[in-house]
Amino acid sequence: MPSFNIVRLVGLFAGAAVSVVLSACGSVQSVPVRDNESATFTVRATVRPSAWRGGEREGPGIAVGYEGYRAKDTQTLAAGESIQLDGGTILGPDTLRHQADMRQGYVAYNHLFRLGSHFELEPFVGATRIHLKIKSTSADGTTRAVLNNWDTGVIGGVTPRWRFNDWVAIEARLSYFNVSAWAHGQSYEAAVVLSPVPNASLRLGYSERRYDIEDNIPGWYSEVNVRARGPMATLQFDF
Repeated sequence: MPSFNIVRLVGLFAGAAVSVVLSACGSVQSVPVRDNESATFTVRATVRPSAWRGGEREGPGIAVGYEGYRAKDTQTLAAGESIQLDGGTILGPDTLRHQADMRQGYVAYNHLFRLGSHFELEPFVGATRIHLKIKSTSADGTTRAVLNNWDTGVIGGVTPRWRFNDWVAIEARLSYFNVSAWAHGQSYEAAVVLSPVPNASLRLGYSERRYDIEDNIPGWYSEVNVRARGPMATLQFDF
């Protein structure tokens, strides 16, 4: 049948075009950025109506926060390999030095539970805005931005805390965020909390942060996997 032959010819031409493009681009690789010496700095503030009324600082509240970190890593592309991101295609052979700059802000509902005289539990859920920028430098010294991503999504987590007294505590913080069907991340923190003055605390500790952008077009777009570990410092305000 003529119509069947036309459809078959179109399919053959489309398949040939795909093969040509794939052979030109080579094997598309993921972009891993893993840094075990990446410092994170955060600022957070929580406002609780109970504290405004002169009561204990517990119960519901609104929390806002901002954090940032930088992760660096090196990736080697063999001949026939490439990375494909918003900034275009980089073909191997090449040795790339990646620099990922992550900035994240959020606003969330926060609830502080006091369980006994020392243990506290602080879950939160809200909205987040994330900016991830990756710059890659080739072996010849050429630098370009291969990813400059803004995303908005949801965030949630929990902070268990053991308070020794009004001035010293230890805590962990676990959080997860999702900004699209193919982009998500999480963070893990362990910190000593020092509260030398009312309403303000300094958190010093260690953290691991992850951000993954999956290959939403299989074989055509590079996955991005950022892993940042290292020391952490947070300035925390509670009103």
